Amino acid sequence: MSASIQKFNESLQTWFQTNKRDFPWRHTHDPYKIWISEVMSQQTQISRVANGFYPRFLEQFPDVQSLAQSEWDDVFPVWDGLGYYSRGKNILKSAKIISQNEGIFPDTVEALEKLPGIGKYTASAICAFAHQSSIAAVDTNIRRIISALWPDQDIQELAQKMVENSSLGWEWNAAMMDLSDAIRRNIILAPPIGDFFPPEKLLVLRPGRKKSKKKTKKTEKKNDINRIEVGIACIHQDGKYLIQSRPKGKSFAGWWEFPGGKREAAESFRDCVKREIEEEIGIKVSVRPHFIETIHEFENTTLILRFHRCQIQAGAPTAKEKQTIKWVSITDFKNIKFLKTNAEAVKRLSRMRI
Repeated sequence: MSASIQKFNESLQTWFQTNKRDFPWRHTHDPYKIWISEVMSQQTQISRVANGFYPRFLEQFPDVQSLAQSEWDDVFPVWDGLGYYSRGKNILKSAKIISQNEGIFPDTVEALEKLPGIGKYTASAICAFAHQSSIAAVDTNIRRIISALWPDQDIQELAQKMVENSSLGWEWNAAMMDLSDAIRRNIILAPPIGDFFPPEKLLVLRPGRKKSKKKTKKTEKKNDINRIEVGIACIHQDGKYLIQSRPKGKSFAGWWEFPGGKREAAESFRDCVKREIEEEIGIKVSVRPHFIETIHEFENTTLILRFHRCQIQAGAPTAKEKQTIKWVSITDFKNIKFLKTNAEAVKRLSRMRI
C-alpha cells in the first residue's frame, strides 16, 4: 500500500479518536441490533433513527425471535414515519427466516446477502460492526471520498486493503462514516487529516457546491408529485372531537382519523381545511393556526400534515364521502384505532384543554 494511503489511515485514526460520533448501536455487537440500525439509517436522517425510531423499535422487538413472531400489522406502527416500507417488510421476512434456523444470525457476507433486503453494503456492515471482521463496508459516501482522493482505483479493492492495513481494524468503517459526515456538515478538518482535503477536493465532496442542473418540466413534475401537503381539522364541540373512519375500498379501511385533505396550489393550509371540511362534512369551520406539523416519508413521497383546531360556524356534520363520523372525548382516544399518521396529534390533543 502506498505511503499516502498509509498516512491517510494514520491521520484518520488520530482524527477519529477525538471526533467519533456516539450512537446506541456503537455500544453493542449484537448482529440483530446492528442490522436494525443499518437498515433504518438508509435514506433517513441518522439523528431521527438514534433518538426515536431505533430505541422504540428495540423496545417493542428486542431480539430477532420477538420480531419473527410478529406480523406486519404489529411492525407498521413502530416503523411508521421512517418511510420506505419495503425495508420494514424485508426485515420482518428476514427475521422469520432467521428464526427457522434457531435464531442463529448469519456471520458471513455471502449468507447475509441471501436474506431479503440485505445487499452487499448492509451485509458487510453487519459483519464489520457485529462480528468485528476487517471487512470494508463501502457506502456511497465512503465511495465518494476514496474516489476523490485516489481516482482511477478499484474502490472496493482499495477500501478493503485500507481496512486490513489500518490499526483501527473494523472501526475504520465507522471512522470513514464520521469523516464523511463532518465533510458534509462543513466542519473544518484540521491537519493532518485536513491536509488530504484541499478546497478543490471539498468542492467536489460537499453538498450544495456543485453547479445545479437546470430543472426540466419532468423533474419539476416529479418533485410536485413527491411532496404532498395536507390540512387537517380537529373540530371540537362540547368537550369532544369529530373523527371519521376510512371507508371501504381505501387503504386502512376502518381506521379512524381527523378529517382533512390535500392542499391545492397557491392555497393556504387554513383555506385548505375550510374547503375540505365543507366538501367532506358539509359544515363551515373557523380554523386556528396549526398546533402541530408531522412529516412522514414513504418510498416516493414526503407527506406533510398540519393539524388545526377548529370550531363549527354553520351547518351540521354530515358524512358526504361514504365515511362514518362520530364525536369522541379525549378520554376515549385510547379506545380508537387511529391512523398512525394521526398519533402525534392525538397525543398533543390529549394534553390540551378544550
